[in-house]
Amino acid sequence: NAAMKDLVTTMSKFLAMGMDLQSVIKATTSEPARVIKREELGNLSVGSDADIAILNLRKGKFGLFDYTGHKLESDQKIECEMTIRWGRIVYDLNGIANPLVLAGRR
Repeated sequence: NAAMKDLVTTMSKFLAMGMDLQSVIKATTSEPARVIKREELGNLSVGSDADIAILNLRKGKFGLFDYTGHKLESDQKIECEMTIRWGRIVYDLNGIANPLVLAGRR
């Protein structure tokens, strides 16, 4: 899990550095959308582009590494269980869902 493997690894590193979960979610959703002036992104409100990641906060013993190879130990990490884009499941970590297409979507 090198320095910039994926977003959930980066989110897990934020948690390990002491950010609370709510701040981590804000820092990786609505705040970046606000900064790039795309406020229709990064939220789940009517009229927004709702790509949804269903996350799991897994407990255990984990090692997280920065770009210099420094290891940060953590007792939790974030995993993506499922991703829904345009009303379709595009990722299902454990195959827990039946194929799903929401009404009115492609």
